Amino acid sequence: MAHSTAPGLMRRGDQPDVIMMICTAGHVDHGKTRLVGLLTGCATDRLREEKERGLTIELGFAPCMLGGRLCVGIVDVPGHEKFIKNMVAGVSGIDLAVLVVAADDGVMPQTVEHVHIMELMGIPTGMVALTKTDLVDAARVEAVSEEISVFLEGSFLSTAPIYPVSSETGEGVMEFYEGLVSRIEGLKRHTRSGVFRMPVERVFVQKGFGVVVTGIPLAGTIRTGDTIEVVPGGLRGRVRGIQRFLADADEGGYGQCLALNLADIDHEQLERGQMVCLPDMLSESRLIHGRIRTAPDVEPPLRHGEEVKLHIGTSETPGKVFLLEERVAAPNHEVLGSVIVERPVAAAAHDRFLLRRPSPASTIAGGEVFEHAASPKRPRNRDLAERLHSYVDHLGDMPRTDPRFADRRLTHYLGCVERGGGTPDAIARALLEPVAVVQARLDALAESGQIIALSGNHYMDPDAFAKAVLGLRGLIDGPEVKGLTLSMAALRKQFPWPEPVWRAALKALAGEGAVDIRGDRLLRRKAAAALSKEERDGLDRILAIYDETGFQSPRPEELPERLNAPPKAVQKVLDLLYHQGELIRVSKNVALSRAHYRKAQDMVIRIIQERGQLDSADFKNDIGSSRKYALAILDDLDARNITVRNGNYRRLAPQYESRLVR
Repeated sequence: MAHSTAPGLMRRGDQPDVIMMICTAGHVDHGKTRLVGLLTGCATDRLREEKERGLTIELGFAPCMLGGRLCVGIVDVPGHEKFIKNMVAGVSGIDLAVLVVAADDGVMPQTVEHVHIMELMGIPTGMVALTKTDLVDAARVEAVSEEISVFLEGSFLSTAPIYPVSSETGEGVMEFYEGLVSRIEGLKRHTRSGVFRMPVERVFVQKGFGVVVTGIPLAGTIRTGDTIEVVPGGLRGRVRGIQRFLADADEGGYGQCLALNLADIDHEQLERGQMVCLPDMLSESRLIHGRIRTAPDVEPPLRHGEEVKLHIGTSETPGKVFLLEERVAAPNHEVLGSVIVERPVAAAAHDRFLLRRPSPASTIAGGEVFEHAASPKRPRNRDLAERLHSYVDHLGDMPRTDPRFADRRLTHYLGCVERGGGTPDAIARALLEPVAVVQARLDALAESGQIIALSGNHYMDPDAFAKAVLGLRGLIDGPEVKGLTLSMAALRKQFPWPEPVWRAALKALAGEGAVDIRGDRLLRRKAAAALSKEERDGLDRILAIYDETGFQSPRPEELPERLNAPPKAVQKVLDLLYHQGELIRVSKNVALSRAHYRKAQDMVIRIIQERGQLDSADFKNDIGSSRKYALAILDDLDARNITVRNGNYRRLAPQYESRLVR
């Protein structure tokens, strides 16, 4: 078949939208690369060593046009056993697989391992290309097709169609291409709108340009001029230029083969396995937790504490796997577990990973990241198990392409991971999503009642907020709490939730009539309601005394003798009156009824407005009382920032109206 007749050829000047990623996989020398070339017109064996040896070592990439501006990106992954680690990198983020099997060989060792790897990495569907049909007769084609069908029973490819093709004669290539287009059209089109992340495949220095990194982004978009961070390492630089599909471009993103020309970064500090991402969005990890599924043929079984090699993105690092609830995982068995790695990796929730035995080299398990941490110290099994089970229960096996998945993931994050809630910025960083996207989802979920919006643009799970309110109620009304009032500052220290939750919980309890907030203290209404008849009678008598005595009221400590009552009982009632606002304590020795305090306050304002200022020495005459009372009232008005003192004179403070006692 002529190069120019490739049905999926991308023409010069095309900058298509990549609607999904697919990959080829299979045993070495079964014709994967040549099939991709016939479909796309692209030679994915780009390294001289690859061309000389006739096999694919690094990842190859080719865009395959589907008509118009739509295309899929085809990753041609290596088939040779020694290059399995590159094959693992190639199947990250893949939506459809093309298994390539040569008709003259049939199913071979790497065919088996590649199918296991693709299944363990979560590829959802695929199809089969039966190549080299020109080398065998029709009976052999039929026999190998049957062999493939039997081999794929029970796998993710159990219903995959098998297309016989000959890359030599071109027979069957158009049928395969049309089948590929039909299969893709039957899948849900989706984009990955998350924050830009690109595993680094290659690093080199281009003369006249400088440092270049290449890779295929897992999500998001990058633009010329953007600042980026490289994780692990924390290096920061700027995107000086972008090539997309080998052509200069202003931006690039998910599913496109990109080369980024980076400024302000030393190429010697860059290496394959790192992740290029937007700043402050991704942190390096030494510990990952998640769901692990063992390979169907793992022997011996995966053991708790076993040494492994972790493959995630384009990185490979030694580590140890720890099973959370079992000591041994049998073949084709799903468990929860953790992997501690020797070198930091760039991981994010819902990334897929693979575990291989270092010797003899073999694939033993794959999994999905649920959580990751910078510290290699494992948390308590009980707490971790509860969190990981919540992932399984809440998110289940819902496809990441399901429109409901983003909302489900967000409500799970607030309900199970960060129960204290957070701002859109903080939530966006945790979920690796653009802030605007997260804000829109939060608003919609709040409107539907699935989450709640607190002041300060803080969002929270309703059940978590109810638990916070219940906890605060327990602090306020606990059996060990005595007295009618509590210090707000002391109470805040005991409340472990964020500030917006503290304010909202207080407001909720006040709205229920459980508490009354007065300045820096909080009145326990439950305790107030529990006053005895004698205490209520004492309350009425105290109010009557302060109403009658006005600006010549008794000192608070004189009341027990005046009422012939125990000092503690009197103090309890006084606390209640202070925090109900019925009495106002203007100094240690002076308390006034609310009505008389307002009378004095209004008098001060009127005098200043009429005279321009108030003479402190004259104020005792204005209220018909002593100097002690007059100065106590004026000092309290100064403390409330209603008046301002200048020597013996007072003037009104700016915007005093908002601070008046009403």
